[in-house]
Amino acid sequence: MARNTESKLKNEMFSLIRENQESYLATSLNNQPYVRPLILFYAWGRFWYISLKNEAKTAQIQSNKRIEVCIPLRESGNTGYIRAIGSAKIVNDPNLKYDAIDFCYFFDEYFEGADDPNYILIELFFEQMELMRPGDSYSEKINL
Repeated sequence: MARNTESKLKNEMFSLIRENQESYLATSLNNQPYVRPLILFYAWGRFWYISLKNEAKTAQIQSNKRIEVCIPLRESGNTGYIRAIGSAKIVNDPNLKYDAIDFCYFFDEYFEGADDPNYILIELFFEQMELMRPGDSYSEKINL
């Protein structure tokens, strides 16, 4: 794929992610995959999740950083998706954790502030992304 086309595809996918934050995170532990819904956000040129520390995904990411994310897309009765493959890391930087709160509309429902001991920030590092636009019968991939 030509660089200009890859750049347009990447920009299209990032724009779609900003509009469609509902996602499914897949992790694995001991050869067993686990999938759960999470709200994905894009800030400072990077991808993030805010989550509870005491959930299973925390130990799964610490044990095996490899992840896959799927973002369902819907348009005019058609469905599609963005899939992203890469790795995840638990972020402990207090300044980033504080700033990330602004991107999480549900933060106050679960946490008492940026220093809440059960609040974790997860950064995602995507290596490859795939887009199947709603209504299309083929997908396009890019390496990041």
